[in-house]
Amino acid sequence: MKLFAIKIPDEPIPQETFDRLATLIEPAGRERIKRFRLPDDALRSLVARLSMTWFLHTNGLLVGDQLPTFGRKGKGKPTLATPPLDPPMEFNNTHESSFILFAVLRSHSPLACVGIDIMAPVSDPKETQEGISYQLTLQEKLSMSVPMSDEERNDKLMKLWTLKEGYTKAVGEGITFGMERIEVILDKEGKTDRVKIDGKDSSEIGWEWRQGIVAEDDEGRNEVGEGQAEEGEVPWQKQKQKQKCVYALWWRGEDAYPHEDASMRYIPWAEFEGPLLELISRRERRNDDKKQD
Repeated sequence: MKLFAIKIPDEPIPQETFDRLATLIEPAGRERIKRFRLPDDALRSLVARLSMTWFLHTNGLLVGDQLPTFGRKGKGKPTLATPPLDPPMEFNNTHESSFILFAVLRSHSPLACVGIDIMAPVSDPKETQEGISYQLTLQEKLSMSVPMSDEERNDKLMKLWTLKEGYTKAVGEGITFGMERIEVILDKEGKTDRVKIDGKDSSEIGWEWRQGIVAEDDEGRNEVGEGQAEEGEVPWQKQKQKQKCVYALWWRGEDAYPHEDASMRYIPWAEFEGPLLELISRRERRNDDKKQD
């Protein structure tokens, strides 16, 4: 399992750079990105769409600089169509604030899948809690009913929702799966203890999960805190951030990256943009050479 956090720049990137990067996605995708009103939203969408291309290119998995093609599973979850890989590759991404998170799993298991979700604190956690109350179990509602500060309520909401949403993304169902079928059990201190799916402990039915935070500190540096799947703890007190986003990662299937432990790798913008611009230049040179021939 490989997990990445790609940080978009604080300042808008040059339009020329944006347009060049957009040449790496299909025309329909470029048209959808044009519909975004805010530049940051357009950039987040573009980076999410390019995350798989970036991974394949930087790992030498693109043949002859040919761009990857994608298909979709039954309910729309993206899959890699080409290049064909052995073992096959599952992937998923999510974005919030200035981060795009991207997870990759390679496995021969027919059950292999991966899903990830991220959530930032909301301005009115009580209102958000009321809005999703029908998607919470009785136990979850009870854990949210005790007196607490807005910060504590936000923490609990982010823990609950990312684990629910991340699971539905892993199975490719989305919220139609039924969020109330997923029960996130918090201990008395508000730490994630375990997760049940249809009343069964997730670990007993072959699932692994990890929950943590990704944020910037007051100096704008990236900080990542993670809780081990068996502990399910988000170590807030170890962090000093302007805003902390919670993420939850789910996966199933024997991993072809056994030496990887799903620890998050932070990717600065230059490390993401540079290889893709290099790929564009190489493809342009190839096209020029073909025209000359």
